[in-house]
Amino acid sequence: MAKLKEKAFWIAIGDVAGRGLSFLTSIYLARTLGSEFYGLITVALSILGYATWVSDMGLISIGTRETAKEPSKRIFRVLEIFRMKLFLGIVVLIASTVIVSMINTGEIEKQVILGYLYSIIPYMALMEWFYAGKQQFGKIALSKILNGLIYFVLVIFMVQSVEDVTLVPVLYTVGVTIAALTLGTFAIKDKPFSLPSRGVQIYPDLLKSSSILGLGKFFAQIVHLLPPILIGGILTLRDAGLYGAAFRVVIIAMMIDRVFVNLLLPNLSSLWSRNRAEANIKIDTVFRLVAAGGALIALVTAIGAEQIISILYGDQYAESVILLQILSVMIAATFVNSLFSFGLIATNKDKEYFLATCFGGTISAIIIFSFTALGNSTMVAISVSAAEVIITLFTYFWFRKVVPLNYLKPLFVSYPAAVLLFCGFIFSPLMPLLNAAIAAVIFIIIIYQFGILKPDQFEWAKKKVLG
Repeated sequence: MAKLKEKAFWIAIGDVAGRGLSFLTSIYLARTLGSEFYGLITVALSILGYATWVSDMGLISIGTRETAKEPSKRIFRVLEIFRMKLFLGIVVLIASTVIVSMINTGEIEKQVILGYLYSIIPYMALMEWFYAGKQQFGKIALSKILNGLIYFVLVIFMVQSVEDVTLVPVLYTVGVTIAALTLGTFAIKDKPFSLPSRGVQIYPDLLKSSSILGLGKFFAQIVHLLPPILIGGILTLRDAGLYGAAFRVVIIAMMIDRVFVNLLLPNLSSLWSRNRAEANIKIDTVFRLVAAGGALIALVTAIGAEQIISILYGDQYAESVILLQILSVMIAATFVNSLFSFGLIATNKDKEYFLATCFGGTISAIIIFSFTALGNSTMVAISVSAAEVIITLFTYFWFRKVVPLNYLKPLFVSYPAAVLLFCGFIFSPLMPLLNAAIAAVIFIIIIYQFGILKPDQFEWAKKKVLG
């Protein structure tokens, strides 16, 4: 098995290159299309997110977890999971096409939304979950790079004005298709379907098992997907564009979290089945890292928000600055929530994951709906950060029962330190990014002085990263 640092390297390459190119594409689209049409793109992508959720229904998490196990210990086979994804994808594509066609909105809006929904076709065949379970992250990285690169190049050359907005989802679908074909080419050699399906009777059990995770994921995604749709529907598409610009920066800031999540699920699942005592030790170390790391990245993003928005999007998105500062709270909470959420999945606590995200997501949805009704995108951003904190509290409640560790000290040191530093540096006359750098150094010193990361834990993390 490849070393952890090599896996992390390929995950990072895939996310940095794939998401980075996607981010550059979004910046170009935001500048070229303007905040209103960029808002339409943001809303359409959120609708696509819910559509892919239904076509996935937890099958990706099930597939990753099952593929990570020894073949003799797998409950469901690769072919069974793949066929179920195809079936759900076809149902979702037909249903969503009918629903969108009936919506009372403009033709351009319908074309853009339907264009994105058609990307479900290549998404159904995307084998990323299989290679994630096998921990062959280099292949995933290649597919993400090709996806992002082709999408970026096509958008740059073919989208020149607002009149080209309907081309954007078509080009997005082309990128996803390239990713699916890339992993499909590898699959020809790797033969993931070597074991045949055990018959029709297995599929109801598979859907029942995956739907628990799928419904949990639905509630967990509320803070990501619901706000743009509500803003676009209740407020304006321009407001959705301003929010989308800030949220895109948050997504990029959380790329480290994505590396962590992709490593956590297969590795923790495997370790938990072999040695739970050792798994508990590793979880304690990882928690300290994500608690401090999430707070640090949130701190830098919040202090540097004004300069970040100005550099990336220009003056027309100046209203996104306050949104980004508020949404920075979400970064800190998400890092911790990832450990709790995917930790529950990796330790086979599917029911607990569902309950945590169900309760947390329901409360979050009520808050987001209520704040959006106030007619202010700033209030929406506040509700989103509050919602992520609420969901994190629920996942923490159940995860601490599975792994009873001392989670409070790292939080009670990292978060207050970040808040105090933000309050101190936000009024500094220096450039925002310079303030952010100075605050980051002070934060790291505080973390070290309070022993949030012990010397042996720091050395362990350093060894994993540097080898």
